[in-house]
Amino acid sequence: SKLPYIIYQSVTIEENSNLTIAPGTRLLFHSNATLNVKGTLTANGTNKENILFMSDRLEKIYSDEPGQWNGIHLYPNSKNSQISYAIIKNGVVGITVDSLSTNTNPKLLLTNSIIKNMAVVGFLGYQTDLAAFNNLFINCGQYLIYGVGGGNYNLKHNTFAALNVNYPRRTAAVYLSDFISTSQYNDLNLAFINNIVWGNLVDEFVVEKKGTKSLLNATIMNNLLKTSQTALAADGNILNVDPSFINTANLNFVPNKNSAVLKKGLDLSGDAYFKTALNRDLNNK
Repeated sequence: SKLPYIIYQSVTIEENSNLTIAPGTRLLFHSNATLNVKGTLTANGTNKENILFMSDRLEKIYSDEPGQWNGIHLYPNSKNSQISYAIIKNGVVGITVDSLSTNTNPKLLLTNSIIKNMAVVGFLGYQTDLAAFNNLFINCGQYLIYGVGGGNYNLKHNTFAALNVNYPRRTAAVYLSDFISTSQYNDLNLAFINNIVWGNLVDEFVVEKKGTKSLLNATIMNNLLKTSQTALAADGNILNVDPSFINTANLNFVPNKNSAVLKKGLDLSGDAYFKTALNRDLNNK
């Protein structure tokens, strides 16, 4: 098999540069190491050859231990980054994106990937553009996705399962807002379709509008949501019904044959991303 790349401090993809990571590549990060993206990251694995981003501690005791490296950070000048069929695990923050896109593409296209065991948050967004399809977010210390300051979020066919066993958590699995502070706010445009948001708390899905001058444009359809917000019970959403994952202890988050979500999704065959990203799930089915 291919030898891994071990990163002791940090790697920076400079502006107008592209780093392409081949399927099956393993990137092992030492304590406090970061992958900084100021150009373009193209990390497209395959169903049979995932790309692995994790810590360099390979002893069994560290295999699911969060907080061992910093994570991936996309900066304002970065553009057109893609991550598919990747596993990103055991860091502090899986992916941080701190700005809007500089073109018509999302800042990051994240597909068919697993983000897990982050000490703080799986995806951290500050007024950014994220398109995320067919991903699994599990077991993070606070949030699975935390997006503030508005931006554009296109989230379809994702499973957000906040069933933490390692640490107590008081924050929603999915939190999105138009607001950071009275001087930092922007419109929040959200397409949230065919996702599962489940966890141990009463409210695992929170979308807030706090700014007086920003708009919330949200399409929230055909999801299974853990929430006390009864107004979300329209548009094909299913509220507070256990999705019946096959075996969460073994990290099998496929809904079983009796799950309430089966055949309840919106038909997305007309979606712009259908042929490239939405038509195959995490298991390439």
